[in-house]
Amino acid sequence: MSRRSRFLLIAGIASMPALFLPAGREACAQQINLVNTRGIDFGRFVAGTGGTVVLSPTGARTRTGGVILLTSPSAGPATFNVSRSSNGGGNKAVIISLPANGSTRLTSGSNSMAVNAFNNSPATLTTVSVAGTALSVGATLTVAANQPAGAYSGSFPLIVNFQ
Repeated sequence: MSRRSRFLLIAGIASMPALFLPAGREACAQQINLVNTRGIDFGRFVAGTGGTVVLSPTGARTRTGGVILLTSPSAGPATFNVSRSSNGGGNKAVIISLPANGSTRLTSGSNSMAVNAFNNSPATLTTVSVAGTALSVGATLTVAANQPAGAYSGSFPLIVNFQ
């Protein structure tokens, strides 16, 4: 790996239980199971004059500005399996909450880069079954001009709640 190339990985964290209390019936706790099956990986690149690395939830990787993308077979979106407990009946819809812009950073020693514009596919989960539903998360990495090389890492919150 050249001095100016870098391998970036941000691991998604999850496992936030949620409760569903149906109106007009006795309280019935319903838990959402959220399992991170793959961390988001922006891949290797050269910072050059700076710009962004954009990773879509489908795995497409593009760049803006002076960033130069290098071959990175491991680059790809974070993936999760979202399922519900067997309590209650029928599939349930959930609301997906991703981090706000400016709240997530990747770090390598004292160096950092901002991660913004989180997006997911599917955009909404209208049903979540006991068997589970796949959810992919992409984002945009902001790279400074001459960003120091390193193995940058971090995490981001992903919250799903029953509607």
